[in-house]
Amino acid sequence: MKLATPAQMKEIDEIAIKKFGIPGIILMENAALNVVKAAAGMLRECGSAKITLIAGKGNNGGDAFAAARHLMKKFDVTVISLAERDKVSGDAGVFLNILEKLNADIRYCTNSHSAGELKEIINGSDLIIDGIFGTGIRGEIKGFYADVISIINESGKRVLSIDIPSGIDGETGQICSIAVKAEKTVTFSLPKPGLYQYPGREYSGDIVIADIGIPPQAIEQAAIAGELLDEDFLLRYIPERPADGHKGTFGKVMIITGSKGMTGAGTLAALSAFKTGTGLVYLAVPQSLSPIYGTTVPEAVLIPLKDNDGIISDTETDFLLNRAAGMDTVVIGPGLSAAPEIQRLVNGFVADCPVPVVIDADALNVLDIEVLKKRKAPAILTPHPGEFSRLCGLSTESVQKDRCRKAIELSKNTGAVVVLKGAGTVIACPDGKYYINTSGHNCLAVAGSGDVLAGMIGSFAGMRVTPEMAACLGVFIHGRCGEVLAGKSYGQAGYRAGEIPPVIPYVIGNMLWKRHAEERLHKIFQSCE
Repeated sequence: MKLATPAQMKEIDEIAIKKFGIPGIILMENAALNVVKAAAGMLRECGSAKITLIAGKGNNGGDAFAAARHLMKKFDVTVISLAERDKVSGDAGVFLNILEKLNADIRYCTNSHSAGELKEIINGSDLIIDGIFGTGIRGEIKGFYADVISIINESGKRVLSIDIPSGIDGETGQICSIAVKAEKTVTFSLPKPGLYQYPGREYSGDIVIADIGIPPQAIEQAAIAGELLDEDFLLRYIPERPADGHKGTFGKVMIITGSKGMTGAGTLAALSAFKTGTGLVYLAVPQSLSPIYGTTVPEAVLIPLKDNDGIISDTETDFLLNRAAGMDTVVIGPGLSAAPEIQRLVNGFVADCPVPVVIDADALNVLDIEVLKKRKAPAILTPHPGEFSRLCGLSTESVQKDRCRKAIELSKNTGAVVVLKGAGTVIACPDGKYYINTSGHNCLAVAGSGDVLAGMIGSFAGMRVTPEMAACLGVFIHGRCGEVLAGKSYGQAGYRAGEIPPVIPYVIGNMLWKRHAEERLHKIFQSCE
């Protein structure tokens, strides 16, 4: 599903209104009906529930006013306007006027003197509907509005947010000093990036994406670059496995890895490549450490390399480039160390590698961006925020504050696909397209998990999946593996990275079963026509 920034969503609304002639008041009414549906669902077992809707002066408040009219039919409703009556205009004013004519319980709480009354009303409610700010809020929330949000959060009441929890930046997911913490959020037409980037994701609760009647043609005209990664979107990109295929059919992946004390990284990458479906995995490792890999991954073809005390010699660069020519893809970086020899090896190899290359871990720490720009083949970078910040010369904090934008900038600057790891992993492409992952669990936050991901991405790239989709598939399936593991332990962590690869075939198989089931249904429908 497409992702729309607040600015893009505003553009889409304008197209729907001005070009397709859909009055804004109809869109607001449709939005309100979806809020009503969500609220009724949350209060299904509360026959005489009390609902308080808190409305700001903009369209978000208008959605709340419109919803209140419908909720009054079944529930005890109080409407709190944070704006004075004469400050509410446009479509929002129309719905407020209707409420007044229906003798709705409307309270105007517009300054700190109203805080006591507002707190009393909230504490006596079963559900709070947050319609204070919309998706376009930026900057710091201060004064009375900050007090209102504090009262909501401290009340312990159930909260439903309209479009986005008030105080969350719709583009970045950052908190504008304070934000409503919702149990559920009903967002309209398209998901917003800020709902799926932390901390915004944590504040949003369950997210409902509601259709409010905007034509698909309006969305198409907005030239949206963002995509929300989910199973339905990715099913079509899982590579087919022909029945008569052999080990060469399913890709040759070379992993350049290894240093003293870091042999586990390459082992995990190789195991995950096999488990993802690769037919042949080659481990290019320090010669002095090769017996370890022969034991831990006996299925891999070992390529012993000259080394100095466990560090691969940079004199092996040309040899590795020659071997790479016979591969479908290369993964470089897990467990390599950041020694000077490795710096020369990585940059020399990346510059001339003839096949797609996944650059991970230590390779990222020694990589020269200028060399990356001159490379010959596609590249996929897989940094965590710390590696990203070192690569770009930015603070980790600045990266995390605007993850999508920073990932897109690096991708455009280097021409490489960028996988900015972390909760809500961002995959950015040189053409400005980007994806936000929806799968995952914090049990994946463990040493070696990134090495597993690198092996998975390398495996898909080796099976001739485009770099963009190899990254997306690897990230989503890796996250889904975490969900499966967490499901076995009732949501608890405690798994080792080595426990992730065995789950990969199950996750991929489950996805393929769904794809084939959909294909069978499609054929049945066609035969009935």
